[in-house]
Amino acid sequence: MLATHTLRARLGDLSRALTGGPVRPGEAPLVRAPLPFLGHALAVGRDLRALLRDCQRAHGDVFTLLVAGQRMTFVLDPFSYPHVLKAQGDLSFHELGEQFGQRAFGFESLPPGPDVDELYAAFSTHLKGAALTPLSERLESRLRAVFARAAGPAWRDESLYMFTARSIFTAGQEVLFGDGAGDEACLADFLRLDRWFTALAAGIPIAALPGVRRALNGLVDRVGVLRPDMSPFIRARVDALDRMTPPRNRDHHEVAILWAAQANTLPAAFWSLAYLLRHPQARAEVTAEVRQRGLGDLKQLVKLQSSVSEALRLSSGALTLRLALRDCDLTLESGRTFALRAGDRVALCPNVTHYDPDIFADPDTYRFDRFLADGGPRQFFKHGKRVPIPLMPYGGGVSMCPGRFLANNEVMQFVALALTELDLELLGPALPPFDNARAGLGVLPPKGDVRCRLRRRG
Repeated sequence: MLATHTLRARLGDLSRALTGGPVRPGEAPLVRAPLPFLGHALAVGRDLRALLRDCQRAHGDVFTLLVAGQRMTFVLDPFSYPHVLKAQGDLSFHELGEQFGQRAFGFESLPPGPDVDELYAAFSTHLKGAALTPLSERLESRLRAVFARAAGPAWRDESLYMFTARSIFTAGQEVLFGDGAGDEACLADFLRLDRWFTALAAGIPIAALPGVRRALNGLVDRVGVLRPDMSPFIRARVDALDRMTPPRNRDHHEVAILWAAQANTLPAAFWSLAYLLRHPQARAEVTAEVRQRGLGDLKQLVKLQSSVSEALRLSSGALTLRLALRDCDLTLESGRTFALRAGDRVALCPNVTHYDPDIFADPDTYRFDRFLADGGPRQFFKHGKRVPIPLMPYGGGVSMCPGRFLANNEVMQFVALALTELDLELLGPALPPFDNARAGLGVLPPKGDVRCRLRRRG
């Protein structure tokens, strides 16, 4: 009997991995795919939003896809996002974060206890509120220094993405890890790791990816240099990690912080600047605001903030994922309840919401002032009802990016200084499309590049 039960369980697991398994009572519709195991993986890589919109039209706001052997239940009703994010008893992010981190950065898990709590507390202590002021001041200084090295009085042709990447990476690394932490070799290693991050997170062995192990080891070596001017945030992390794990594993954990600090900030800064350069009226109004108000209080730069938010609305392709810890039910805003299996993933795709014409009029069009409002954040509605989280570029709930305040400041400062300290002109006729191969990870980088010319403003 035991052998028969084990065989049935294994056959069930195989069926689930190959086809998604039979649909059980109460479950969301399972969208069948022609390929076993891969399921909809290829379509996800081509255009995730188009795939989800097609499924939404056919099956409603909740449905399940098979993606590389994994059942993924998508919830596309924006009014139900809070219900998913608050279901922490049944739906967890921790296990997924650990899995992705071990695959991509090669770290070993940390033992639970007060030191881990201190490690996570460092985000709130050092990356928000009053603690942001010295970081932002140092960031502005580092960006000015990078610009001074990058641009002289004569025009110079440049890749806009690589100019952005070098500027953001160098300044961001030095703010967090200390002077000298973000040179060209470090940037090259980061770009190599980032290029193959999707494959690593999917479980492809690092040895199968060209140059990635060398790049990861280079980054581990780099963050292992403890500079005297490292930020209080990194110092607090080093102190906590040193009490829990050997230095080499500590440094693998710190590479995860390096990647998290840069991977989305680089493309976010690129798109924020590129859209303004492509739209003269928006550029003129944002530049005038920066010149009038300066960078002393970024909250006063409401037009700049709106332009950054609009660029993120258009370019953010992140999925917010949760793992079903057990068989459970998920009740959504409509009152409908859907059954989930232990091991299923539940996914929110804010990119679908960001392009919903019932929420954002003419959603494919860049409008730098879309998020401007008098007296507080702009409210958005769908069918007369306020959408609780209309813009969600940094994730949500327990997995919301803890460094989002610093990242947002970094993008705003970069754009503000580029507009006021440099003469910048785009040379290409149009902006490149988004690289949908990174859909699900965060801000989508450009597929291709645009050339620009720049010089220091006299």
